[in-house]
Amino acid sequence: MSRHDSGHEGGMGNKGIVISGGTVNDSALVAGENNRVTIRQQHGETSAQALAQARADAARLLGLLASGGYDLPDAPTAHAAALGLKDELDEEEPDQSRLRKWLTRLRGLVAGVAPLAELVVAVEESVRMLAGG
Repeated sequence: MSRHDSGHEGGMGNKGIVISGGTVNDSALVAGENNRVTIRQQHGETSAQALAQARADAARLLGLLASGGYDLPDAPTAHAAALGLKDELDEEEPDQSRLRKWLTRLRGLVAGVAPLAELVVAVEESVRMLAGG
């Protein structure tokens, strides 16, 4: 993305925002004198790392739930939700809406158990990275 401002070069004035070579999704755009925008770009390698981390954390969460070492009010439902999360993460291109659904369900089911809740938060952070921040 580039911003053309030729106000100081020949009096042409502000040309606004010119986008070339790609698309802009969920990004901040700014126009006008003395304004700036910073855009973090998500690269394929980082997405692959985030997906690998999410898969590892989900597998660990599933293992902890399967061990039965935690007193959860609805352990079978938590285990089923973790399995659903892991299955979705194992897809070639995980669906963001299904991931959020499983994570929301899990967050409520494991809220009182810190080690489990921390893993859910870790997976959520990785999923955000997959979605581009």
